[in-house]
This record gives sequence, C-alpha cells and structure tokens, in this order.
Amino acid sequence: MEFSDSRAGFVVEGGGAERPFLVAFAGRGSGAGKLVAAYAAALRAAGMRAEPDSDDEQALQVWLT
Repeated sequence: MEFSDSRAGFVVEGGGAERPFLVAFAGRGSGAGKLVAAYAAALRAAGMRAEPDSDDEQALQVWLT
C-alpha cells in the first residue's frame, strides 16, 4: 500500500511463529515519535507486547501474546 503526502498510517510486515511483526509509521516524519508511542501504548493495553524498533524511530516490533 502506498500513502500520498496527505495520508498517513501504519504498514505491518512479517511476524508469526513467535517472531515480531514490524509496524512502521507511513507518513511524514514530523510527529511520528508521538504517534508511535501512542500506538505502542494502545497495543500494550490490548495485551500485546510492543517495543520500539532500535533501528527505526518510526517503527515498533509487536509480538502477539
């Protein structure tokens, strides 16, 4: 899926078999850190394990628990 400049969202890749999903913010970088942190909190509240990706400030690693 592609996003134009006026749209933003998240892209989910990989995961399964005890491997984390990569959840990456797909939008302008400005403010991405706050959005990523908010979504990480929401995923944790839903019972998932969500941690920042150490290689990309606009991405999370998410495990289904």
